[in-house]
Amino acid sequence: MYAIMIESLSRYNALMSYRYLAYTTALKNLLAQLKNFGLLFALVLGPAVLGIALLLFLGLGKIVDSHEHARFSAQLALLYLALQAVMLWAVAPAITNSENRAFQAHIFKPAWLILIDCKLLLLSNVWLMASLFIAVDLRLQQWLQVPHFILFMLLQWLCGLMVIYRPYSLFYGFLACSILVLLPFSLDSLHYHSGFLIGFMGSLFFPNMNLSHKRVVSSLTSFWISYFLEHSWSVIWRSALFTASLLAAVQLVEIRSDFNHAIQVMVLANCVLLGSSLQFDCFAVLQKYRMFFQTNGQYRRFYLSHFIPSLLFYGAATLAAMLLLNVLQWPLVALVAVWCFLQQLLAQKKPAHYALVWCVITIGIALIA
Repeated sequence: MYAIMIESLSRYNALMSYRYLAYTTALKNLLAQLKNFGLLFALVLGPAVLGIALLLFLGLGKIVDSHEHARFSAQLALLYLALQAVMLWAVAPAITNSENRAFQAHIFKPAWLILIDCKLLLLSNVWLMASLFIAVDLRLQQWLQVPHFILFMLLQWLCGLMVIYRPYSLFYGFLACSILVLLPFSLDSLHYHSGFLIGFMGSLFFPNMNLSHKRVVSSLTSFWISYFLEHSWSVIWRSALFTASLLAAVQLVEIRSDFNHAIQVMVLANCVLLGSSLQFDCFAVLQKYRMFFQTNGQYRRFYLSHFIPSLLFYGAATLAAMLLLNVLQWPLVALVAVWCFLQQLLAQKKPAHYALVWCVITIGIALIA
């Protein structure tokens, strides 16, 4: 009996060691894919790591202390859950070791795979770790005043599990919760978070709607739509980052209106960065299907069309920024549009200079504005 238990434990430890090695290797490969942004991260995000961490805890503090602004706190909590889901979606294949999942399922117990998934999920979920850090610091009397924070941490863990096992259900869950926070009347924090929990739990019972078999590629427009539906991650993470930065900018403008112009410049610079960087993906598609469209005599049209997706993303982001920040400086908007096209060309012709040029132009426009 003991020999069987020891053998079983050793097999589990071997599987855990392998999964952890596969997890770290996959994360390294994921970071290697961001090599085109290496200089950008070093110049822009490097000095701001401490500030980003402080903003993370500041936002969590707003969620905890939500007695006066329950609706805003609920909206912020939903934004946190969305950003967490986007980040975990990026590392989900590394967490589950999806490449070798079927092989492992035939050898090891399903409960072992789920247990290891949960361990790696907790290791990857820095948002939940930050919440746990705050939770440990709360006293019993404080817990009695903020019972909704327990539900928020439960939602963080539930959303993480849904990203791994039922990602399509997240769409229904976020849709239901978005309707709740946009209602014309306000609830208290406990009711908001209870509604979030009911919304996400209810979304688990919705069927997966797979429309891939209904798509027919008959034009360049349908080709690009089909491509981005199949590779939606490149658009989703950009949309999530832009939404977070735009909401942060709106709050900064309300607090420090004297920095309004500088904040607008940074938001427009983010529009350029997130929009033009999509050109890296579009250029890869151009290279992959070059011979096919040359054979059909449509290469010139295909070449021109591969600039459109990143320009559309830039245009939608800029329009959202203009509506929320009241950006009325049309010459600046026109100048930034030309800048976006320049960054597109750099992403295609000189990718090594992409980040440096973006930083230089951003600093230049900020000084002029």
